[in-house]
Amino acid sequence: MTRVAVVSLATDAAGGTRDTGLAAALHLAGLGLDIALLDADPPTAAEAAEQISAGGQRCAAVAADLADSASVNAALNHVRSELGSPSVLLNCVPLGSPEPLAAEERYAEARRSLRALFVCCRAVCTHMVRGRWGRIVNIAHPVGADEAGDREWRDGQTVLGGLVGFTRSAALELAGYGITANYIAPTGCYPAGPAPAPAPPLAAAASRDASSYSAGVASLTGFLISDQASAITGQGGYLAGRPAVPSASGE
Repeated sequence: MTRVAVVSLATDAAGGTRDTGLAAALHLAGLGLDIALLDADPPTAAEAAEQISAGGQRCAAVAADLADSASVNAALNHVRSELGSPSVLLNCVPLGSPEPLAAEERYAEARRSLRALFVCCRAVCTHMVRGRWGRIVNIAHPVGADEAGDREWRDGQTVLGGLVGFTRSAALELAGYGITANYIAPTGCYPAGPAPAPAPPLAAAASRDASSYSAGVASLTGFLISDQASAITGQGGYLAGRPAVPSASGE
């Protein structure tokens, strides 16, 4: 039976989070999974959906407010009727915005990112628990330190800290059901507090190739959802390369 992967595309102001999520979705489709794209603005995912369908896999782009439980549950009901019950979940979580925001706007964005992470995991896990198998990969998409101000960077670390803590808690709670939960973040981007391991030099993450991080995420995600990774849960994969975000000057 073909597995179904749900990809939640919470989007930052530059659209970079969506690009990373769609790259991962295309990679999973190439591995033989059917794909459901949950997006507040599904027409933007139409091109990826067409590519996936052209490759022979089924794909559904479904509108959903990812921070709203009722909206996500309704979207998953549509996914179940069209593709089947999901057993893989990719959450694409923006850690900030490349645009300057007022304090309240930044706080609201951070809350929304973490709320969407929780809502999507809770909704999809219901189906995974019934099937006693599942894979969750939470993907962090940050604003680079050179594009963000100090406050925006700290806000991003706060969201990443929530993502890491939630992923590890979910891994413990769901392990008995054959469900793993892991996360992916860029090298040099760690939650506030001590790094989980000796940090590699920050220069390792200095790539300006906009596709490098997305390509790495896609490849690592393919491994983390495989049977070969069944004993890996609650862990983080840190990848070199950061998505390029246009500067204010347009360069």
